[in-house]
Amino acid sequence: MDENFTTNSTSVTNRKLITICFESDHPAIKASRVLAYVMILLVSLTGNTLVIGVLWQDRKMRKPVNYLIANMAAADLAITVVYMPRMISSVIRSYDWLVRGTLGLALCKTVPTLHLVSIKVSILTLVFLSVERFLAVSVVIGNKLTVRRVKIIFLLVWLTSLAAHVPNMYALKLTPGQKGALICRAYLNKFFGSSNGRRIYDNTLTAIFYAIPLFVIIVLYSMTAIKLRKRKVPGDFAKEDGGKTRREKMNANVFKTLFSVTLAFFTCWLAYFIMRKGVIGVSISCNVQFIRYFFAHANSAITPCLYIIFSQKYRRCFKSILTRLACRVRRRAQSGTTLSLISQSATSLGSLSVFPQSVSLVSLKLKMEDRMTPRE
Repeated sequence: MDENFTTNSTSVTNRKLITICFESDHPAIKASRVLAYVMILLVSLTGNTLVIGVLWQDRKMRKPVNYLIANMAAADLAITVVYMPRMISSVIRSYDWLVRGTLGLALCKTVPTLHLVSIKVSILTLVFLSVERFLAVSVVIGNKLTVRRVKIIFLLVWLTSLAAHVPNMYALKLTPGQKGALICRAYLNKFFGSSNGRRIYDNTLTAIFYAIPLFVIIVLYSMTAIKLRKRKVPGDFAKEDGGKTRREKMNANVFKTLFSVTLAFFTCWLAYFIMRKGVIGVSISCNVQFIRYFFAHANSAITPCLYIIFSQKYRRCFKSILTRLACRVRRRAQSGTTLSLISQSATSLGSLSVFPQSVSLVSLKLKMEDRMTPRE
């Protein structure tokens, strides 16, 4: 929410003040917005952490497609951890940047930039997911993505996205707003020398990271769907061996899962993309700004839920991880209760003068072990 601001006509020392959103909102409206963001933050934090944890929990899940899914989950986590708290702060304290000084400037340059970088990483990852699915159902052997290639893709995707927003990082500055507030704002027009230069930069990013990826995704998923449909002719599965039949069904299920994830992403981020391109120099209402960001960020919480709905493997892995965590918590609680009971027993014995009160729990344990040891 730090890259688009409206300005009023009031000038102070030849500088226009930036209008602050959410300042006059009713407390009930603020509370409902904060609650909504806290809910998607918690769901996103839990769900995307589980998605990444799947790779650690089950070696069989360490496949190229699941590594790409984990990379997208990492981008969603970056948005969740870095930018959603910023949105909650904006609802409560308007656009006032709470951290001052050098640290405040450093956060101003990194928080919005990482938000934009994470969006680009998600889009590029969706492109490679569509490529992976097309190659997976293709009859061409030896051209499929491998785990090693996917790890190289990770590095290139993050570096490319970061390089695209170096101007944004440089142009972000802390600006005085109304009533002594500090606002984090990107002065891209000044960075590029004119509004025309900034427009060329925005159009280039739109083409490279939005238009072309969307076109590639639509083409590849369409071709993948056609291939899967041709192979799923009635009676074909009966003629094939069981292994091939299971593989075809698995490819179809993975395709449905990734297609739903891609559709949800572009549906949730549609308003964000359109308004980011269309509101340069144009004022829009603060309520629309909030809705635009909330629906976009809600995608980070929706995506893990789609894995639960469409993928039996992810459901099983999520359940296994949560079961293990619950068992660990239970064991720690039981061990803590046992230790507490032993300590209380030792204290009680000391009060009865059976043992000196100064005896420690460790010495009590050693004495008990010594008594239980058979003598030769």
